[in-house]
Amino acid sequence: MGFNMSRKICFVGGATTPFDYGPTGFESIEGGAAECIRETREDIPDFSLRDIDLMIYSHFSVHFGHQLCSEWIIHDHLGLVGVPQYRVENGGNTGGSALYAAVLAVMSGHHDVVGIVGWETMDSVTQSQGSEFIALASDIRYELMVGGIYPIYYAAMANKWMKDNNVTEEDVATIGAKNRNNAMDNPKAQWYRNEHKYITVDDVMNSRLISYPIKKYDCCLMSRGVAFALVCSEDYAKKVNPDGYVTIDGIGLSSCTIRAGDRLNFPGWTNRYGSNYPEMTEFGACRNSAEQAYKMAGINDPLKDIDFGEIHDAFSTSEAQIYKALGLADENNISQFLHDESTHMHGEIPMNPGGGLMGYGHPVGATGIMSAIECYYQLSGLIPKKHNSKKSEVPDVKCGIVNSHAGTGTSISNFIFRRH
Repeated sequence: MGFNMSRKICFVGGATTPFDYGPTGFESIEGGAAECIRETREDIPDFSLRDIDLMIYSHFSVHFGHQLCSEWIIHDHLGLVGVPQYRVENGGNTGGSALYAAVLAVMSGHHDVVGIVGWETMDSVTQSQGSEFIALASDIRYELMVGGIYPIYYAAMANKWMKDNNVTEEDVATIGAKNRNNAMDNPKAQWYRNEHKYITVDDVMNSRLISYPIKKYDCCLMSRGVAFALVCSEDYAKKVNPDGYVTIDGIGLSSCTIRAGDRLNFPGWTNRYGSNYPEMTEFGACRNSAEQAYKMAGINDPLKDIDFGEIHDAFSTSEAQIYKALGLADENNISQFLHDESTHMHGEIPMNPGGGLMGYGHPVGATGIMSAIECYYQLSGLIPKKHNSKKSEVPDVKCGIVNSHAGTGTSISNFIFRRH
């Protein structure tokens, strides 16, 4: 695979609405999109909607909104007649896939300024109905017929992965507590807007069992929310935000089977990584897409070269699995890596300082965009302005990773962001 990096790709600005389950103050998706763009224009006043030459819309499930082609409504509301647009859908990796598409559009030279709007309105139905809608992204001829929903799939994977890697329930519970506590000063975050309390590992361990070993506080939050991001050429970035843009130096996108059980001895993996990988419990698509992004960005030692990350913590167990897939730890030291709190704010590579899906929320189409925006805020020095304190600011950062993840690891993207 060859990359044409003669054209630098930049992330120049973005914002989200508050994420919540219930009223956010922006009950229409078009109102939320307009609010995100208004905040982006406050940050970079030289940006105008008229500059956009492509819009990419990021939306997971029309079931929640009961409206097909809802991106047309947003596009009309923003007055973008004549501007080309299309919608991306790729499960939990919808936001990451939309960002990938935007990078490719600018890299091609055909577009210079690409807007991305992502959203989901998961509060339009009950939580149990929402779980069923999300489970429609498993094979409905098999898993759904026997009552399968995603916490069950992840619990089965996690149970074996934790045994194989000598990881305890308490080890992963540190992640559930960490991400919620990281959201405590982030006013857009769902945890901030609702429960808003610091929690401990014991609180996670004592929360309601969902599907062993996953408990309530090991799970992300169903949400309503909208996000907007701006990807562009370096010439445009220098024009509208010369001191604040960041570069996207590496991208990767990879796929895996829908069912984890189908990964056993799958030739596409065994040819690449040898026998017994990814088995049922490893995220091969994450490893593969990370390797693509690392190669493109010149990352040789991710633990040393990357300062922090905003990654897909649908469950605290899956965040732990992602650490391994990103090459931050291996089976010999992942237990110690978690025990040492290496990914906490005081650790060597803080993960999800913005709160992640467990703290910020998970309105699916907006989620990967939110992760990219939080990474951008860290690298451009905006955290004190966007959060209520510097507690969630990672000091002296130069490089971050953004990770977006779908299915049971069925589609995964990774991006390397750098301060220019």
